[in-house]
Amino acid sequence: MTRTALITGAGGALGGAVAEAFADAGWRLALLAHRADTARDLSARHPDALVLTADLTDEAATRGVVDRVLERFGRVDALLGLAGGFAMGPAHEASSGDLDRLLALNVRTLFNSVRAVLPAMRDRGDGFILGVSAAAAEEGGSGMALYAASKAAVAAYLRALRAEVREQGVRVTTLFPMGALDTPANREAMPEADPSGWIDLKDLAATILHAAERDPRGHVGELKVYATPARSA
Repeated sequence: MTRTALITGAGGALGGAVAEAFADAGWRLALLAHRADTARDLSARHPDALVLTADLTDEAATRGVVDRVLERFGRVDALLGLAGGFAMGPAHEASSGDLDRLLALNVRTLFNSVRAVLPAMRDRGDGFILGVSAAAAEEGGSGMALYAASKAAVAAYLRALRAEVREQGVRVTTLFPMGALDTPANREAMPEADPSGWIDLKDLAATILHAAERDPRGHVGELKVYATPARSA
């Protein structure tokens, strides 16, 4: 039976790489994007995929798009919660609105997505859920108080969820990219940095695919991915 992957944040750099990896492995794709122009680009790259736009911070909207995925494919075998956001700034200058925004982008989008797909996974006794935390959730970082807090909340939520659903056959993995991702946006934002020490998106996508396809008897609970800097000549 062909498996179905629901990828949130599919319009981002990591989401695009993950979509390519899962498509190449024969998975059916349901791709969620926030903007219509991004959705059009995804449809062009993946003509067989179901591509939808939604505000995943809205519970009703999230349930609506997941219902459409279930109508099309009948099931969701893997939820890859890649939607999220990033912001930096001094803690003493942060507003409650800044906090609300990061919690909405990083926690609520995942929470709403999980709530929408989990009942069917539990009833079926099978499924895979992945969410993305960050090195900052464990290590902190100057200017990252709110971002670190939101990603720590993601890690705590998934850890508790894993304990709750593992006996129902649902596997839950927390991904920790332990460094910068090699994306066009990061290269533009940090033009003086050496990207050889950053995490390659194709490698990271292959790692996510491996976690999704592992035998349930030995699934990966928490996955930390580091870049291997290029060796000097």
